[in-house]
Amino acid sequence: MKIESINDFKNKKIAILGYWLEGKSTLSFLWKIWVTDITILDKKEIENKENNLKYITWSDYLKNLDIYDIIIKAPWISPFQNHLEWYSEKITTQTEIFTSLYTWKIIWITGTKWKSTTSTILYLALKNAWYNVKLVWNIWTPVLDEIDIINNEKYDYIVYEMSSYMLEWIKPKLYIWFVNNVYNCHLDWHNWLWNYTNAKLNILANSKHKIANIELKEITLNIEWIEYFWDSTNYLYSEKSFIVDKKIVLEDKNFLIQWDHNKLNIVWILAILKQIKKDKFCSLWIFSRLINWLKITLESFKWLPHRLEEIWTYKDILFVDDAIATTPESTIAAIKTYEYKIWTLFLWWYDYGFDFWNLVKTIKLNKIQNIVLFPESWEKIFWDLSVYNYDNEFIYNLWWLNINILKTKSMEQAVKFAYKYTKPWKICLLSNASASYGLWSWYIEKWNQFQEYVKIYA
Repeated sequence: MKIESINDFKNKKIAILGYWLEGKSTLSFLWKIWVTDITILDKKEIENKENNLKYITWSDYLKNLDIYDIIIKAPWISPFQNHLEWYSEKITTQTEIFTSLYTWKIIWITGTKWKSTTSTILYLALKNAWYNVKLVWNIWTPVLDEIDIINNEKYDYIVYEMSSYMLEWIKPKLYIWFVNNVYNCHLDWHNWLWNYTNAKLNILANSKHKIANIELKEITLNIEWIEYFWDSTNYLYSEKSFIVDKKIVLEDKNFLIQWDHNKLNIVWILAILKQIKKDKFCSLWIFSRLINWLKITLESFKWLPHRLEEIWTYKDILFVDDAIATTPESTIAAIKTYEYKIWTLFLWWYDYGFDFWNLVKTIKLNKIQNIVLFPESWEKIFWDLSVYNYDNEFIYNLWWLNINILKTKSMEQAVKFAYKYTKPWKICLLSNASASYGLWSWYIEKWNQFQEYVKIYA
């Protein structure tokens, strides 16, 4: 839906579709601009209802959508289900409202994985360089709570980490649009891979500067003026050096953040900083200043929570929380980070249409001895294991590698298994390889339980 001004919402009949964190934020935004005709639509019953609102819940919540002028949808609701695409001309989101009405510079970062770490490092580097900058993540606080567009709040830069859930049907004009990778992910939400890929790429054409991983060149050939990075481009990492336009601009020394995929993340940031330099009269002094603050940031920044977060060493076992790893590629990257030091691995599976074949080969190559499988991991990773009961250990032969496996729905049992079988000075890694819906109400509950039981049984 095209949004041109805040006045577009006034004197309109508005529905908020999905009343959770973002739905409540949207309600607050509408009240601030004096919208009064508001209906809450949600498939669950709403507690603590407001007297001046209308509510439609349970099986009726998607009926009669045609009576509303505007429907503001939560990101977790797919526009490709329940025939919502029929109402695309009246459906909008917080992301579309924000990007339509915010007139200053937005650096939009997306990709299947490693968005959060890169967004955070870029934000800190710009902040340390004394720019007025704001970081907005795709989870936690909704964007309309973070930035006051009603009163035209202004920043030098907004660093906005974007999920594909936020991108369908919108075409905002951005300052910098950055995309790193596109793996098979969220295919159930997007209906099929083409929709998912298009959600990541369709905004490139409306951006002033466009930056993409060279791996995506084939699927971005129809978009002009893209600056590519990584192999055989102007942005490289080689022999502990970061290279821009064939010149070493940064040395990989004293950086707390480790691992190969994070070197790639730093290359992204250098590509973004160079685009900023272009709009600063191509000033080499400004570029060198930005790189210097990036260097200082990398000397103090180690990691984000739940992204290869080394919790602690208990009973001579290093426990690593990588709960944000929700694709096979992310878990493969985590395994390659520690290689043969991993002795115990926790896995999930939710059917996003992933191909787990490379993950299975990586497990075999790195000789991981113990694996905890939460439902329904075995169906695509280890095939049919239905003959084995929950919470009973068994040996599974993977191409002559005998793996000790525990099927369980209990994080407590999983952690006890890890303490029992992980050798001293080895690693227990929680790295999902997929989402963990079904056992926990939210992913925060999952990683809190992991860290809690690790400490209890220490």
